[in-house]
Amino acid sequence: ALCLANDHRIYDRPGVLVPIQTNGGEDWYNLHVWCVGYDPVTQANGKAPVFVLLTDFGMPSTSMMGLAQGIANSGHPACIVDRPGYGWSEPGYWNQNPSDVVRSINQALTKYPINNPIVLVGWGDGGVWSQLYMQEADYTRVVGVVLLDTYPNLEILQTFALNRTTTLQNLRQLRSLSTTGTTAANSIPDVHFDASVEEEASRLFSDWRAVSPIALHRARNNDWDGFEPQNSLGMHRSLFRNNLYYQAKYFEYGGTGAKLYQILLTHVASATDALLVYHHWPLRWPSFRDGSGSAFTSSSSLTRRAAAGVPVLPASTSNLPVVIIASAKQFDSNCASQGITDSEDCTKWQAFAWFYYRQQIEYQQTLSQNAAFLLCTSAVSEDNKLCDTDFVWTRPNWLANAIVTQMFNSSS
Repeated sequence: ALCLANDHRIYDRPGVLVPIQTNGGEDWYNLHVWCVGYDPVTQANGKAPVFVLLTDFGMPSTSMMGLAQGIANSGHPACIVDRPGYGWSEPGYWNQNPSDVVRSINQALTKYPINNPIVLVGWGDGGVWSQLYMQEADYTRVVGVVLLDTYPNLEILQTFALNRTTTLQNLRQLRSLSTTGTTAANSIPDVHFDASVEEEASRLFSDWRAVSPIALHRARNNDWDGFEPQNSLGMHRSLFRNNLYYQAKYFEYGGTGAKLYQILLTHVASATDALLVYHHWPLRWPSFRDGSGSAFTSSSSLTRRAAAGVPVLPASTSNLPVVIIASAKQFDSNCASQGITDSEDCTKWQAFAWFYYRQQIEYQQTLSQNAAFLLCTSAVSEDNKLCDTDFVWTRPNWLANAIVTQMFNSSS
């Protein structure tokens, strides 16, 4: 309690809390919306796109603060939304329904208010939430999507990469259970792909939620080398691995970690499914809708075209601008460069690396006909190291420039 009180004394909450009605109108709670370079009084009904950032699993909005500021410094407003229980948002509820979450995000943007066209920027699981937003919220206001190190479901992909036979059985079961199109929270079946791993993860989140008020998490909060902006690192640490952090992860994980992916499966069209079957790919996701951004077609300044040499595929007829950015390090199968010495661990990593890369290619070929795939590779002055999976918070200005350049200025 003393640590929490001291955090509130030192760190003022940025942004605002927006009241949200959810769960069929039965529940109210506040979602935290934090904008940089955007004035809801003078810009609420403007034509300039607003970048809306959604964080990775367990990450508070402070983890993307540097990226939001970098985008704003490039002349484009940016806002971060904390999902239920994250950052300064109030906790959600159990059993959490992913459909309600994306509709709540849409409510928060509208009530803030942000009535401009938006560009969704999803990091990790935030990219999957962005995909679900496009299916179950107001996709007509979305004029562009950016995915940063995103995978539809990393646990499923990893178990498949290791060639575990139960994975195929569970995938078939999941698809058959997801064909009804229902999104009611109590109707989402629990399908395990590695039950022991998932149960252990869920138990860990629950146990840490119980002991985290003792503030033991602070001793584990020092591994943020290169975090930008440095003057916000203390605020970020105060929101990381605390009681609400573990509760948010516990609720969002939902016992299996597959709820978000299960809901996304209900929107997969036959053309997308057919192409992924042809590619022998285990995971499924919907292509973006044809009417994406239609509410702002005449005012959108995002005019980037599909890259030369990329064929027009039948999986998607959408021309929504999509930028996919991933760290090249996770695709490097050289175990020595990854610091892996055990031969069994090396074999696992090499399997993962190939599937990680293939997933990004499959995204590029299915989400939109107007998709670009960029690899984050070499060192930049901002972090002075080879690009790693922490590039979202170690080189946010470089990343902001790459996103804005691709979305607004690239002719290829």
